[in-house]
Amino acid sequence: MSSRKHRAAENIENLCPVSRKRSTSKNSSATKSSSYYGHSSSPSVLTYDALEEMGIGMLDSEESSSSALSAIALAVSATSDENSNETTPYTNAPRMSHQQSRLSLNSTSSTLDSSSINNTTLVEVFSEDAQGRLLMQSAEKLHSLAQIKRASGSNSNSPSKRTRNPLATVTCNNQSDPQVPVQQQTPLNLLPSTSKQALLRAQKKTTPATTPRAASTDNFFVYRTPMMSAHISSGINYFERLSDEIILDIFKWLPKKTLLRIATVCRRFNCCARDETLWNRMDLGMRTLRPQSLEQIVRRGVPVLRLAQADIQEPAFSYAISDVDFHTRLQYLDLSLATISLDSLQILMAHCRQLRKLSLEHVELNDEICQEIAQNKTLETLNLSMAVGLTAHSVRQLMESLPKLNSLNISWTDLSADAVTALVTHIPSNVIRLNVAGCRRVLFDSHVATLQKRCPQLLELDLSDCNSLTPAALTAIMSFNMLEYLSVSRCYLIPATSFIALKNLSSLTYLDIFGMLSEAAMEVLEKQMPKIGINKFIHSSVGRPTVGTRRTSIWGLRTRD
Repeated sequence: MSSRKHRAAENIENLCPVSRKRSTSKNSSATKSSSYYGHSSSPSVLTYDALEEMGIGMLDSEESSSSALSAIALAVSATSDENSNETTPYTNAPRMSHQQSRLSLNSTSSTLDSSSINNTTLVEVFSEDAQGRLLMQSAEKLHSLAQIKRASGSNSNSPSKRTRNPLATVTCNNQSDPQVPVQQQTPLNLLPSTSKQALLRAQKKTTPATTPRAASTDNFFVYRTPMMSAHISSGINYFERLSDEIILDIFKWLPKKTLLRIATVCRRFNCCARDETLWNRMDLGMRTLRPQSLEQIVRRGVPVLRLAQADIQEPAFSYAISDVDFHTRLQYLDLSLATISLDSLQILMAHCRQLRKLSLEHVELNDEICQEIAQNKTLETLNLSMAVGLTAHSVRQLMESLPKLNSLNISWTDLSADAVTALVTHIPSNVIRLNVAGCRRVLFDSHVATLQKRCPQLLELDLSDCNSLTPAALTAIMSFNMLEYLSVSRCYLIPATSFIALKNLSSLTYLDIFGMLSEAAMEVLEKQMPKIGINKFIHSSVGRPTVGTRRTSIWGLRTRD
């Protein structure tokens, strides 16, 4: 019985969480506990604050008064006398989820307190008379509320009108309103009724279907200062008051595609977008140019133009070679592996008189095109590697007309013996980098000796695949006092022992002899020439606009903004 009394007291404490104070002595605690448990069945312990703590005091003006009275009766019945057979009389009563957790925490804390302080009893510090008065006041308030509800004639027990508790009510109860038809009843919803999604679903279902229309612009506005509004209302175009210099300073930050589009806005923009200062560089590599597009590019006066592997469709120009009446500012032109007709290339070269570096690798040429190239007296670098159509006349004309030429790549052009003779005889003395690889059976030792007399300041010389050369050619090469790079790969008539003599060439830094020596002979040669790098470069870079993986620049100049 003592255990039952103790558990009943814990239940009463959980139901009525009021302020309490720990006793200082065992005698006083025993006295107060006996007086407290002596009135365990008395409803005076249920104060108004206790009702609010249990959730009964949360009823508002729209709650059912009858349900409130029943809740009070249930709470009073929970405080059963000590002779009851129920260990926890309030267990079977329906509770809210937050109340259950609160009661369980209170019971747990009270159990821990009783065990930790040697069964010291927690006593209530309220008089029975004061508790009785509070209970009577709460009952009178609830009774007056019920009378007001009855006088208004509203049925608060109706589930359709009852205000739900936002902490406990859920819309997943499958209960249907008898006043609403079955077709209009809402389906099962597993989300809380207080969530935004449930409210949005309810609004969508109640809103009638309407035809879609444009969204309202009532909430959209453009903020303008009074000064801006005055400018707009005045009707004056202040943008026209800007000078061309300011407009060009703005346009220079735009990409090329945007410049072409902005040129269609008005005549003034079209004129400004065509200014030469906005077209300093352009990269159209691996692109397909529509007919007459190359003409528009040339008229822009682009100094740096990359057309590598471009497909230039015909007609590239709308006029013939005889109608060329202007010269472009083009200085750096890369047409490597480009697809262009002979007539279009001739017209393009006719527009160019200021070229400094030109690449026509793997492009078809003729004597007329070479004649137009020869008009560029300032040409410094010329790449004609794998070009087709070079003759002895065109080679001689180029060598005689380009006095500032210092880098020439004419490898694998299938030159004739006369063309090679014209090359080494009339090559400018300013040339310091020369690549004549691939001249099989047409380049001999005498040509190398002539070349040494014509260009004694050569820094790079590529004689690869010139299989007619003999050890006598190395004797002429030893006369170059400034030679830093030499390639004689696959010159099979030169024995391996002859290369040891190149160690006496003090300026030589790199030597390429691919396909000439075995690995054992290569090790011996490296020991004989420790200061010379052997077989360091597979491909020659003489005259080429791009080296390695760099595809956004030509000869070190950026081609993209």
